[in-house]
Amino acid sequence: MKTKIFRIALSNLIVGIFISTSCYTQKWGGDSHPVILTKWSVNINGGLASYFGDLSLSDADISAKLNQESGLAMSIIISKYIFRETIGISGQVITGNLEGNNGDISFTTKMFEYNIHARIDFVDLFMLDTYHAFGVVGYAGAGQFYYSTTKVVMNEGPYKNFEQDAAKPEFVYFFGGGIYYKLNSNFGVTADLALRRCQTDRLDDYVKNNDYDFYTYISVGVSYYINTFKGGPLRNKSRLANSSFLFKTPASTALR
Repeated sequence: MKTKIFRIALSNLIVGIFISTSCYTQKWGGDSHPVILTKWSVNINGGLASYFGDLSLSDADISAKLNQESGLAMSIIISKYIFRETIGISGQVITGNLEGNNGDISFTTKMFEYNIHARIDFVDLFMLDTYHAFGVVGYAGAGQFYYSTTKVVMNEGPYKNFEQDAAKPEFVYFFGGGIYYKLNSNFGVTADLALRRCQTDRLDDYVKNNDYDFYTYISVGVSYYINTFKGGPLRNKSRLANSSFLFKTPASTALR
C-alpha cells in the first residue's frame, strides 16, 4: 500500500511540475523569450552512509562510527523551487554501502534509494529582498530503497557466509539539514546530514527485538543553479499573430 501511494505521489509531482512549466512557456510577454526552465538546481554529492542497528557498537563515538560502521555513498538531487528560492520540491537518488562489525558477526550492505522531499531555505525565508550567498536548509521526505546484505559469522570453526536480497523495495522516511555557499549565480558548494528511518530490521541480516534499523548520510557536494534557460526568440510577433487573416485590397472601379 505504501509503495502504491508513493508511486502515485511521485508521478503526480513530476507531471505537475512539467505541466506548470509548459503552461508558463505559452504566455506572451512583450519582447521576452519563452522560458523553458527556471528556478531549478542540480546537486551532485558524496560522503558516508552510517549504520545504526542491532549490531552497531559506536553510536556514541562519532569518529569510530565514521571509520568502522560507515560506507561510501553518493547521490544526485534535482530540485524545483516553487516559491522564489525559499521553498522547493526535490527528487533524490542515493547509492552506497553500509558496514558493521559486532564481535563474531560482520556485514556489508549495498543499498539504492530514491525519494521525494520538500525543502526550505531558512535564511532566504527571512531575507526575501536581500541577496545572500550563505544559506541554511531543512528538508523532510519519504522514499523507497533496495538493499543486498552479505553477512559473515565467525564462530568456532570455518566462517559462514550469508547473503540476503530485499524481496521488495522497503519504505524509508527521513529528515535533515544542510548549509550552502554560492560561489556565483550558477554554482555553489553544499554540506548535508540526514537521518533515514527504515521500515525493516534486516539491513544487517540480524533481527532482534523488532526494532527497525536506520542510517545517516553525511555529504558534501556541488550545486548548479538553473536560473533561466530560454528558447529562441519569437520574431515579429505582431506579424505572426495576424498571419491567419487575409487582407484584400478593394477591387478597382472600372474607368468609364
